[in-house]
Amino acid sequence: MDFFIQRFRIVTVQAFLSFLCLTSFSAFASTSSSLVEFNIALVIGISLPVLLISGLLKSKVPFKRRFPALLTVVLVALLYSINYIDENQTATLLSFASVYLSLLYFWSVSKRNEEAFDFAMISNVLVLITLGVFIAILWLFPQVDAYLTWGVISALIIAISAVRIKYSSRSSSSFIYRMVVQWLITACFAGAVFLWINAQLSSDWLVLVSVACYVISMINGCWMLVKSLTKSAVGTDEVDHQETRKLPSDAATNLPSQQQAMTKISHVLKNNPTKKYAVITFKPINFQQVNKVLGHHNSDILLLQLAYSLQKTVSDNERLLNFNDEKSPIRIARLQGLHFLVVLEFDEEGESKRLVIEKLCNDLTIAVPDAMSFKSFSLNFELTFGIALMGEHGNSLSQVISHAEDALLTAENSQLPLSYFDNEEVIYTERHLLKMEQLKQDIVDDSLEWLVQPQTRLRDRKLVGFEIIVQWYNKSETPLQLHEFIETAEHSGEIYLLTKQMITRAFKLILKLQRMSIYETVSIKLLSQYLLEPDLVSFIEKQIATYNVPAEYLVIELPENIVLTASERAKITIDELKSLKVNIGIADFSGSYESLRYIRKMAVHQVKIDCANIAATGEEESENAIVTALIDLTQKMELPLIGTSIDNKQIEQAFTLIGGELAQGGIVEQGVGIDKIDTWVNTWNGLYNPI
Repeated sequence: MDFFIQRFRIVTVQAFLSFLCLTSFSAFASTSSSLVEFNIALVIGISLPVLLISGLLKSKVPFKRRFPALLTVVLVALLYSINYIDENQTATLLSFASVYLSLLYFWSVSKRNEEAFDFAMISNVLVLITLGVFIAILWLFPQVDAYLTWGVISALIIAISAVRIKYSSRSSSSFIYRMVVQWLITACFAGAVFLWINAQLSSDWLVLVSVACYVISMINGCWMLVKSLTKSAVGTDEVDHQETRKLPSDAATNLPSQQQAMTKISHVLKNNPTKKYAVITFKPINFQQVNKVLGHHNSDILLLQLAYSLQKTVSDNERLLNFNDEKSPIRIARLQGLHFLVVLEFDEEGESKRLVIEKLCNDLTIAVPDAMSFKSFSLNFELTFGIALMGEHGNSLSQVISHAEDALLTAENSQLPLSYFDNEEVIYTERHLLKMEQLKQDIVDDSLEWLVQPQTRLRDRKLVGFEIIVQWYNKSETPLQLHEFIETAEHSGEIYLLTKQMITRAFKLILKLQRMSIYETVSIKLLSQYLLEPDLVSFIEKQIATYNVPAEYLVIELPENIVLTASERAKITIDELKSLKVNIGIADFSGSYESLRYIRKMAVHQVKIDCANIAATGEEESENAIVTALIDLTQKMELPLIGTSIDNKQIEQAFTLIGGELAQGGIVEQGVGIDKIDTWVNTWNGLYNPI
């Protein structure tokens, strides 16, 4: 029954529009005695209702009004030239006829279809050029036979139109049928003009054929208007509800599922593209303990109570999108997990969006019962919200919902009642992704900068070791040190490849130094706990065999925080490295109780401490006392301590005064290329330790 009622409504609307399109203004016709004047009135009478209806529905119906308007103007001018112009009548009439013929062609192909864009552009330009050349010939070369030129232009336009129909074969069948009808209209009009030029058709018949082609073209061209209007008037909501009902609801809460919500929102956005909406996601942040105590089956009962209370509160809020029918509106949908969704519409331009959103969030928060109970268990739910705005925070529905979820996560982590999505997070994420991709490529291409920092004993400037450092320029003049881009390297997935490159260079440097009769250690720093895996031990063991150098000349430095937080598996890896006789060092040593226990248990080879601030005055003078205590402690433990960041004479003097002996930093060398280390060592020894 609903189907027949819908069909009756559609037929009624179509009949009404057809009546408007075919009704002329009798007032004009009754005062005219000539056929031309009557048909001018008829054309105007047909065009005005069409233009009026399309104008009123321009925001809802995709209809190009310029074609019927131009077609009307040109046809009226053509009819006028038949009856009222005597001088150059043929040239004037054919000029209007050629424009009329071109408009019939363009209207038939105005709907975007599946044909190639380049071909469509070429054919349209070809028609325009043909039209311009024909009109120019008519007025500049009146001696040329109009019979021949009209035959050429009309045949060319008809042929192009036929090819366009062929190339549009992948479009809908109804569109192809309308194109074929329009092509027949074009051919009929071209033939009538051709016969009129050869005096085989009277002017009265030319008028009748032209107006008949116009009426049929208007009906054919306005078919999409009728179809869109009837769909908008009686069909859209029913289609939406039918498609939504086919999708399953959420079993636990009886609310619409995410699929149902997405389908409904997509239809609403499609039918109301100019309206503004806010997508709000929310969740009960303290629900996890319910699952632990009651289990998932029983906790669903509390979740159902919560969903019922919230839905009851907002069911009458007509500003919220309805995911169900009008008789029993449902304005909340359930997303994945414990996340829920509402969509808020803004009607007024001047209203404060934030005030409306925050009022809604407050209403939902108040709607939560004070204490929800199941058997002897009760809980006060707390809600937190994430908000994203359509258009402002994205144009894609899935993107905006995702951004609302990101804002919800931010609110939950920050312990805030609600959070708005920040576009800066997108920019930061995009930049971080680009940075990751660039670093990954540079690591794969092995295009990072590798340097060596020598270590020396300050009293005699004797070299006691070396550390390999890596820098990344990332298309900038200031290089990033390893600790500045280690997180990016982890996220890019190439941290292990970077570490293997570092280990390989360390063994090459050890071999190069020993060939120079320099038997000192080479250190590399591992800043990620994820590297402490069995694969690392296997790779180092392979390099020991490849380069045939003793493993004790390699020092693996680990920051103190990584050593103390390392998992049992990571500590096993450290033990395996020591079994290979690889030395372990601790960087950023603080002398804490936990680190001292670790040193005693693990018997590390060396420790490093940052001395950048020991020469400072004021409150930072406490640094001197800390460093002094650490130096005394390591000396008693007979553990080498190397001071880092000793970049000038002032820091060197302060470090020496408190008992420091081994130094690394700018006072020795900020960094020298691995390929130039032999030259640097010879120069250094020539200055401080000549043979």
